[in-house]
Amino acid sequence: MAEAKAAGPWRKRPSTILWMLSLGQLISWGLVYYTFPLFVVPMTQELGWSRSAMFGALSAGLLTAGLCSITVGAWIDRGHGRLLMTCGSVLAALLFFLWSRIDSLPMFYVLWVGLGACQAVTLYEPAFAVITRVYGPRYKQAILLMTFLGGLASTFGIPFAQLLIERIGWRPSLDVMGIIVLGVALMHWLIVPGPQEKAVPIAAPKPVEEGVAKRSPLATAIRVPAFWGLVVAFAGYGLAFSAMSFHLIPLLDDRGVPIGVVMAIIALIGPMQVVGRVLLMVGQRHITTIQLGALIYFAFPISMGFLATGITDVYPLILFAVVYGVANGLVTILRGMAVPEFIGPEGYGVVSGALTMPTNVMRAAGPLLASLAWGAFGGYTPVLWGLAVIMLVAAAGFAAAAFLSKRA
Repeated sequence: MAEAKAAGPWRKRPSTILWMLSLGQLISWGLVYYTFPLFVVPMTQELGWSRSAMFGALSAGLLTAGLCSITVGAWIDRGHGRLLMTCGSVLAALLFFLWSRIDSLPMFYVLWVGLGACQAVTLYEPAFAVITRVYGPRYKQAILLMTFLGGLASTFGIPFAQLLIERIGWRPSLDVMGIIVLGVALMHWLIVPGPQEKAVPIAAPKPVEEGVAKRSPLATAIRVPAFWGLVVAFAGYGLAFSAMSFHLIPLLDDRGVPIGVVMAIIALIGPMQVVGRVLLMVGQRHITTIQLGALIYFAFPISMGFLATGITDVYPLILFAVVYGVANGLVTILRGMAVPEFIGPEGYGVVSGALTMPTNVMRAAGPLLASLAWGAFGGYTPVLWGLAVIMLVAAAGFAAAAFLSKRA
C-alpha cells in the first residue's frame, strides 16, 4: 500500500494517513486522556463528590481499555481500523456531551468505562497497528513521527481545556471538546484504510513446517519467551508511570515545594518527552532497539531513586523532570518497535494488544496501590523506592526479552 497508493487519491497516500492519524493522536490524547484532572476540582465543588471516588472512575476506564486491547488488535489486523477508530471517536464525543450533563456518580463510572473503551480503539496502540499495515518495513520512521506529534498532546490539551474551563465553565467546555473529537471521527473515516486495502507486510512471514498446523499470531507469540519478558517490562512501566502521573503533585506539595515550582516541573515533563523523540529521530540510525530499551530502563529507576532522596530545590527537580520526561517519551516508541523485532512481524495488532492489556491493568492499579502504600508507610519516600524497585524488575524483563529474542 505504501508504494502502490503513492500516486492515488490524496487521502489514501501513506504520508497523508500518517500526518492525519498523528494529528488525531494529538487531539485524542490531549482531550480524552490528559484533561481528566482539570475537571476534578470544579466537579467536586459543584457535585460534592470526593476526589478518590472520581479517580476511581478513571481507573475503571483504564482497566476497560486494557481488557479491550487484544480484541481491538485482532480487529485491526483484519483491516477494520477505520470502523473501530471512527466509532471510538464518535462514542467519545457523545460521552463528552453526556459528561457535560452528568449529576450521578454511578453514571459517571459508566461513562468512564465507555471512555476507556474509546481509548482502546483511538490511542497509540491501534494507530501503530494501522501504520504498520500502511508502511510495512518502514514502520519505525512512521512511528517516530507519530509519537513526536503525539508528544505535544499534554502541551495542547491541558492549557486548552483549562482556558475553556476558566472562560465558560466545565460543562460547556466538555461540549466544545466533544465537537472537536467529532472532527477527529470524520478524519478517521476519511483516511484510515478499510478491509479492502491490502496490508504491506513488515517482513516475510516465517515458513510453516510441513505437517505442523499453523497457529494464530497470538498463539505463536505467547510461545515466544521474549513475549513474557516484554509483558514484565511494559506492565512494570505502566504501574510506575500511572502512580507517578497522579501522585507527583501531592508528593511535591507534601514536601513544601511552592505551587509555582510544582506546576513548572509538571509542565517541563511533557516537552522533555518531545525532546527525547527529537533526539531519537536525529540519531535513529545509530541506536538499536536494545540500546534504546537499555537507556530507558536505566533512566527510570535512577530518576525515581533520585526523587526518593527527598530533593526539594528547583535545579535537582528540573534534573529529575528532564531525565524522567525524556525516558517517558522514548518508551512509547520502544513499545511500537519491540513487538515485530523481538516477537515477529505477523499479527502486530493482536500481539501488541496482548502486551497492552497487562500494561493498562497495571496503569489502572498504579494510583490506588501508591495511595495504599502512602497510607501504610506514612509518606511518599517508601513509595518512590518501591517504584524504583519495580522499574528494576521491569528492566530485567526487557533484558530477558532482548537476550531471548537473539537466541530464537
